[in-house]
Amino acid sequence: MRILYAIPTLGHGGAERQLSYLAAELSAWGHEVHVASSRGGVNLARMRAAGVEWHRLGGAGHRDPVIFYRLLRLLRRLRPDVVQTILTPADIMGGAAALLTRTRWVLRESSSAPLYASGLRHRARLSLARMADAVVSNSAGGDAYWRSAKGTPPLYVIPNAVPFDEIAAGGAPAPEAGPALGREEKVVLYAGRMDEGKNVEGVLAALARLAPEEPFVAVMCGDGPTRPRLERMARELGIAHRVVFKGYVDNLWELMRRADAFVSLSRFEGCPNVVLEAMACGCPLVVSDIPAHRELLDERSARFAHPDDAARAAAELKATLTSGDGGRARAARARAAGRPVGATARLYEQLYLGLLGGAHDARPAAQVSDSEAA
Repeated sequence: MRILYAIPTLGHGGAERQLSYLAAELSAWGHEVHVASSRGGVNLARMRAAGVEWHRLGGAGHRDPVIFYRLLRLLRRLRPDVVQTILTPADIMGGAAALLTRTRWVLRESSSAPLYASGLRHRARLSLARMADAVVSNSAGGDAYWRSAKGTPPLYVIPNAVPFDEIAAGGAPAPEAGPALGREEKVVLYAGRMDEGKNVEGVLAALARLAPEEPFVAVMCGDGPTRPRLERMARELGIAHRVVFKGYVDNLWELMRRADAFVSLSRFEGCPNVVLEAMACGCPLVVSDIPAHRELLDERSARFAHPDDAARAAAELKATLTSGDGGRARAARARAAGRPVGATARLYEQLYLGLLGGAHDARPAAQVSDSEAA
């Protein structure tokens, strides 16, 4: 089977990382896998090592019309059996190219309804998606968003994968020098994009409440449009000496294994990769009480706080740092082990073959449980 994936870039980000796992696995199984993106990035090496062929689309930005014409030419030249698009710019341009070339088209939904405000781009995406062959969401929230739309194609839910074996074996990219950590200090870790939806302001507010009661250093990994404001906020709260802004790092799994708590107070998510990876690393978790986190965790495997309740988040962090939460961390790790890359790749393979009339029928993944995926 010849498969083409279209995505804006292969840089940092959960959707990009998930694609690298999926494309590499399907290539290892003998499928001819191609990936097209405007630029490369940190996730390209994994795919190239597995024999995936990358096609650079270039363009001055994600919305440059030249990307559409290059995708169209690529589809006509490769004639893939299936094209799968990931993230809005690729959904629009890649979806249009797939429709013009009459190629089987699968749209992958990586988020949930709160991400999509009204606007021309989102309306265009919805209109095109009605002509897709399938929409695959990685979470119940994403699936609910598409079910609320009218005239959508068949809908599936296939959860994100966790490279559990690689993490368990200690296989992470070469570590960089970490922050200087005193032996008496506990480590609180945040990782993710710094934007409004991730609510990093809530994390800092909780840390400011925790600071007088507990010695810690907070390691903030990631970047995004709100980072300058967040750095200023840390100074204004008087905790700048406790908070290390690292940007994107190459040794996140190492940091997760070292951290005493991982915190995510996002207002909404699809299927959060960093939470899944923290689970696999055995890092105790304090997360926002939102459906996406409840889909992965419960009170036996994590501590919860409302995204806007800084006092509760600080209390849960303090409880985690003082108790260690080893039992919860072990329970979360066992949950992550039920989402191996191979199981996720097999579900996508079944979906593609089903669309092509192959021997294996694809089932709506709402019928596929975590235990089956294991």
